[in-house]
Parts: sequence; structure tokens; C-alpha cells
Amino acid sequence: MSIQEPPLVRLDFQSQAFKQNPFPVLAQLRELGPLVRLRLPIFGKVWLATTYEAVNDLLRDHHRFVQNPAATGNKLIQRIFWLLPRNLQPLKSHMLMRDPPDHRRLRSLVDQAFLRQSIESLRPRLEVLADQALDGMADQAARSPRGVDLVANFAQPFPLAVICELLGLPPEDRPKFTRWAAGFSTASKLPGILWAMRGFGKMMRYVREEIQRQTVHPREGLLAALIEAEEAGDRLSEDELVAMVFLLLAAGYHTTLNQIACSVLTLFDHPQQLAELTADWNLADSASQELLRYVSFAQVTKPRYAIEDTEFHGQRVRRGQILMGCLASANSDPSVFENPERLDLHRHPNRHLAFGTGIHVCLGAMLARVETGISLKHLLTRFPNLKLAVPREQILYSTRFGARALTSLPVTW
Repeated sequence: MSIQEPPLVRLDFQSQAFKQNPFPVLAQLRELGPLVRLRLPIFGKVWLATTYEAVNDLLRDHHRFVQNPAATGNKLIQRIFWLLPRNLQPLKSHMLMRDPPDHRRLRSLVDQAFLRQSIESLRPRLEVLADQALDGMADQAARSPRGVDLVANFAQPFPLAVICELLGLPPEDRPKFTRWAAGFSTASKLPGILWAMRGFGKMMRYVREEIQRQTVHPREGLLAALIEAEEAGDRLSEDELVAMVFLLLAAGYHTTLNQIACSVLTLFDHPQQLAELTADWNLADSASQELLRYVSFAQVTKPRYAIEDTEFHGQRVRRGQILMGCLASANSDPSVFENPERLDLHRHPNRHLAFGTGIHVCLGAMLARVETGISLKHLLTRFPNLKLAVPREQILYSTRFGARALTSLPVTW
């Protein structure tokens, strides 16, 4: 007997109204149930976990829900990867597409490398990089008296500089690496994406060459540590190293860039909390955690795939079907967060899921928190009169599904 699926939920997750204030729609979503059915671009019909409990359960259950679609007979993502040019095929081998025991092997090797890079020991250098990015923004502002885009002139260059520093890329190579990465991250329409793919290919070749150079002549940094990491005689292959560098770039740059920009705008929208933070920078870590929860830049998780027919939070899920967790909805679930629509820089405890949870929890969570705190402190200390250079209603978000990202943030001081 065939299983009748529930009707598809029809909510607009890409409108400016939703991006500007997602809380009413997210509340409506949770009222429909902990697991709802909807149609998404590219993926088609998916199950979306909406409550904190359901999202947490989905991310922690790697026995029934896996990352690799091939294990479930779902060919969709494999077909998408087949469309990649040959030189980009190694991206299929990144850690987020792996399941235990293969994921455990990769995570163990990468954790070894990260243990050699103490984030707290990097803090002084991160502060220097933040100031350098702010110098560049100030120079740009001197040439643009009507205001300067904080996204392009600070939120992008700072985390990119951090990633280059973390990987241990030669200083003379960082400008071109930064240019390639920035071009890909800002492309939103097909012509721009196709143009950016050329830069992506150049970056792939550069990373391979740098791996070969650092295999012989290692530098201080995470790339050399990844090359040297070994577990029971096993090391990362060159393709796995390339994929890992790009995973770090995507997770450590793109996410942080948008978190910084959205955090600044959120504080502009909450002047009382902004004044409280600038009066007491001991609040920086707590504020970063609350802004991660409140903004929820990554609004949905990567897809999971049901490895068998099963029941999950009251719904029958068939083998091969796609499930995603709505992190933004989990982070505004009133059963876990009191008054979730209120920005509370003192919120404690703050068990947000902005970085996910379970075996795939974000490797760079600590780095992102530290970067966000440093960004806000150095930006708002250097420019205490920072404000929007245009009316608030002119600030727009990207319409891309699954992310809360600003197209630009014109500021002046």
C-alpha cells in the first residue's frame, strides 16, 4: 500500500519581507509540525525539520540519515557533481559528503591539524588583520564621502585574510587568492558564476601547487599541518587536501563574512544593545553567541538522506528522501529560547545550533566566534559614530534560499 505524503507547505523563504524579519514565518512553520514537506530549487521535494528538538535529532542521527546520497540510491546530487568540470571533481571528496567510518578518519586527521593551531594564540594576529582591513576601509571612505560598503571593504577582506593566515599561504600570493575567492563568493547570477568558475579553476591549480611546495618545504600554518597529519599510518590524499582547503574557505570565509555584516546591521537595529556592548566589551563573547543565534546566517543545513524507510517525528520518511534542518527555526524555538525574537546580549544559556551539532558540527566554530567578536570590537571602537549611509529601507538581503546575507551595507561615520 502506498504511503500518502502530506501536502506541500508553501511559504516564501526568499522574499525581502522574510529576510528582513524571518521570525513570524518561522513561527508559522513550527506550528505546521516538527517535520514538514516542501519543494526547494534544485532539490525538489524535501522534508524540513522545524523545531529545535527535530533539528537536533536529525543532525545527531547518522545511523538513519547520511550525507552521501549514493548510500541511499538517491542519484540527484551525484548528477549535479557530474556536471562539474574535471578539475573541480575533487570537491566531491570533502568531509561533509562523507559518513562513518570514512568521515571519522577524515575528521580525526583534520582535528589533529586544528589542535596545532590554537585560536586563542592567534588572537593577537587576528586583531592586527582586523586593523589592516579597517585601514583599507578608512582609505576607501576618504575617497567616497557619501559612504563606504562595509561588506566589500571590511566583512570580506578580514575573514579572507584570516583564512590565508591560518592556512599559511605565502604573503605575496594572498592578493590573487583573495581576488579569486571574493569573485566566487559575490557571484549570484549565471554569467557571474560562469566567470567566477575561471577563478575557481585557477585557485584549484594554485592549491595543488602549494600542497606540492609545502610537502617539500612546509610553512607555519594549517595546510602544512594537514599534509603532515597521520592516523594509523594514513594521511589525506592530494584530492582530499584540496577539498579540505575549499571546505575551510567556504566555511571560514563566506559564513563569517555574512555573520559580521548582519551582526553590524542587527546592532544598528537595536541601538540600546549596541550602546550596552560598546560600553562593556566583556560582553563580546556573549554578544557573538547571541548574534549567531539571532542572525542564523546559515538558515538550513546541508541535505541528509534517509538510508531506510523510517518514521521521524510523526512522519513516514522513505529511503532516499532528502531531509534538511531549519537552523533559523530551531534557533528561534520558544520551547528552548525565552522570547526568541528579542536580541539579548546576556542570554545564558545559549544552546544555539548556528554551527550545527553531532559529528558534522562546524570545525571553525571557535574561530568564527572569535572573528565576530574581534570584528565588532575593533570596528566600533575605531569608528564609534558608525551609522548607515542610506535609509534603513534601502538595505537589501540576497534572495538566495537558505542563507541570510546582505547584498551591501553602506556606512559612514
